[in-house]
Amino acid sequence: MENIKSDLLLPLGVSIIISLILGKIVIKILKKAHIGQSIREDGPKAHYSKAGTPTMGGIIFVFSTLITLAIFKGYSFENILIVLGMLGFGLVGFVDDFFKLVMKRSLGLTEMQKIIFQIIISFALIFLASQVSIKPIGTFIIPFINIELNLGVFAYPILAFIMIGTVNATNITDGLDGLATSVTIPVFIALTIIAINFNSNISLFSIIFTGALIGFLVYNSNPASVFMGDTGSMAIGGALVMACIIFNMSLYLIILGGVYVMETMSVIIQVISYKTRNKKRVFLMSPIHHHFELKGYKEQKIVTSFTILSTILSVITLLLFL
Repeated sequence: MENIKSDLLLPLGVSIIISLILGKIVIKILKKAHIGQSIREDGPKAHYSKAGTPTMGGIIFVFSTLITLAIFKGYSFENILIVLGMLGFGLVGFVDDFFKLVMKRSLGLTEMQKIIFQIIISFALIFLASQVSIKPIGTFIIPFINIELNLGVFAYPILAFIMIGTVNATNITDGLDGLATSVTIPVFIALTIIAINFNSNISLFSIIFTGALIGFLVYNSNPASVFMGDTGSMAIGGALVMACIIFNMSLYLIILGGVYVMETMSVIIQVISYKTRNKKRVFLMSPIHHHFELKGYKEQKIVTSFTILSTILSVITLLLFL
């Protein structure tokens, strides 16, 4: 326990401080550059007042993580892979944000362009992860029954699907002040505990990333001074899925990332219902956090409830996986 305190609590604290300092600097730069959030016209009316709030703030916790990792010499091969996942998918989000917010192109990257970039990044990262995963990369551990299934080379497209799905799910979850940030913190605390159990240096990355998110949350919580943008939400998804693939626990993302899954499924259900049931909707608006907004729940209550759910799911994952 003493080793854990000295090895992980200090990086956690340093990461929080660096994130807080960078937050002050980056928000000023974003304001000066007039890089502000545009609000969808069909979104909740309560969001109209958020128009112009600085976005692309994900660079705050991304750079905080990179700096703190360097300070504590945490660039092991495992952590480099997770960093590549964070930066690779974060870059796709950054380019999309840049085109929309800086170049003033309303669409940013097209959906096809995003998918193509994500597929290329996914297969490259999966190949690299195959060099360090705890078991062969084609091994899937099935939750609850704890049976191992080895699919060999057929695992690659499945893992690519999981990777792309996770990144886009975390992106969908970023819709309320502090929501994606708050939901993700218990997820990476769980990953820290899992990494400690495997005596993996990923514990250092996970605790540093947690600290960076905590520092960012100071500025991102309601009322938000900055949004993470696609830059941040996709970076979260990239880091999360890479860590899970290395631990051969990608199927556990259904539980660990249950809030992201719920958000994504609400969108899928809404689209299917609209197209097959004569434009009838299941939810007042999707993703589901907007449904609860339109039902009259305050943002803070929704974020708190989703964070509690994420914490419960993270604890369940720990009990099942360890």
